[in-house]
Parts: sequence; C-alpha cells; structure tokens
Amino acid sequence: MSATHTEYLELLRDVGRQLEQLAALAEQKAAAVRQDDLLGLDEVLKQEQALGLNLRGLELKRQKLVPQLGLEGTKLGELVSKYPPEMELEVRDTVRELQNSYKIYRSCSDMVRTTLELNLHQIEKLVIAAGGDPKDLDTSVGYAAPAGAEPPRNMKTDFRA
Repeated sequence: MSATHTEYLELLRDVGRQLEQLAALAEQKAAAVRQDDLLGLDEVLKQEQALGLNLRGLELKRQKLVPQLGLEGTKLGELVSKYPPEMELEVRDTVRELQNSYKIYRSCSDMVRTTLELNLHQIEKLVIAAGGDPKDLDTSVGYAAPAGAEPPRNMKTDFRA
C-alpha cells in the first residue's frame, strides 16, 4: 500500500464532500428562487462558484495522481481491481460514498433546474398576459438596471489590491 493510493482515496472523499456541499447549495438556491430572493440567490451562486474553483483544484490534483497510479482510463467502478487487495474494503466504501454523493447532488440539481424552468414559464405567462410576446424578450442581455441606479452595497466589488 503506497501513500499515493491513500492520497487518491482522500481526494475522492474530498470530491464527495464538495458534491454534498453543492447539493446543500442547490437546495438553498431552490428556496431563494421560490421566495424571489435575488440577493440570497446571488450569495448562493457566489458560494457555488467558490466550490467550483475548489473542484477544479481537486481535478488538477487528480490529473497528477492518475498517471502515478497507472489509472489512466479507469472508471470509478473499476477502481477496486487497480488497488492492492488489502485496500479493497476501503476502496469499495470510498467509491460507494462518492457515487451516493453524486446521486444526491444530481437529484438536487435536477430539482433546482425544474424550479427555475417553472419560474421562467411563469414569467412568459406574465409577459403574454401583459400583451407582449415572449419571443420579443432579449435574453442575451440579462438584467439591465435602470439608468443611474446603484446596486446594493453587498453586490459591489472592490477591485483594489
């Protein structure tokens, strides 16, 4: 058993923890959407972005470890066969936990997507009820604040170093 094998399993556990955090944020995002809380949604999106950067770092680490372990092209389900026999139980548990975390994340993510789609359909209905045509909505520009309007203080970024 090498330290690299153990390090790779710890990396997979970290990925699982990140997915669990993303699932929790997805639930918060859905709640913010249902409550029309744009500031809350913005905060959740910032946290998601930070987790995305963390995941990118884990991916870079994974890319370094995979060749060292000879795991190129190995699927997660095949990982047990590539590890020393004395680590079989630990590998199985780690893989199962990661797969479960991913399933939970996907479920939460799908729920948020459905919630957002329902809200978009409601907006289209409001546009139609107001006599407009939803096709006329310019979705490429996003939200445009009224001229001269200042964003809330917590939505401003200070770029000074």
